[in-house]
Amino acid sequence: MRLLLATAILSLSAITACSNSKTDVAATAAAATTTAESAEVILNRHVAAMKAGDLAAVMADYADDALVIAPNGIAPGETNLAGFNAFDGKTNISKLFTVLTNKDNAAGMASMTTKYEPKGSDVTLMHWVQFEGTPKQVSGTDVFVIRNGKVVSQTVLVNPPPAAK
Repeated sequence: MRLLLATAILSLSAITACSNSKTDVAATAAAATTTAESAEVILNRHVAAMKAGDLAAVMADYADDALVIAPNGIAPGETNLAGFNAFDGKTNISKLFTVLTNKDNAAGMASMTTKYEPKGSDVTLMHWVQFEGTPKQVSGTDVFVIRNGKVVSQTVLVNPPPAAK
């Protein structure tokens, strides 16, 4: 009788464990979907703020200790990393976005189109093009790491210009 009771308890424990792991898998999948949707919402808001030249709205989506790595020459950064500048923390990041949201860059921002490519639970690639189909066309990919609704890291990669014909 004890053996039968022990077997029943073990079986019940196994069934509960399987049931809980299915719930965990479903919860993990739902969380991944929510994270991907959140990244898209955040990036759409980021692009809209960039196009509007709204520096405060751009900065609202960044964590206080965020890091942005961008091509050298856009704005002075803290560290020159072989052709890239590092902007560490919101105060320094705002130096970069002050330049990118100013009136001199308004036409490029207004023409920008984007496509997003999720790469896991917290990484999203944003492929972008400005002045598409014109001699001024420029494109690139930004790698965003978004956690808890805030951008914690962004790397800006600009494609080389097309070769002259």
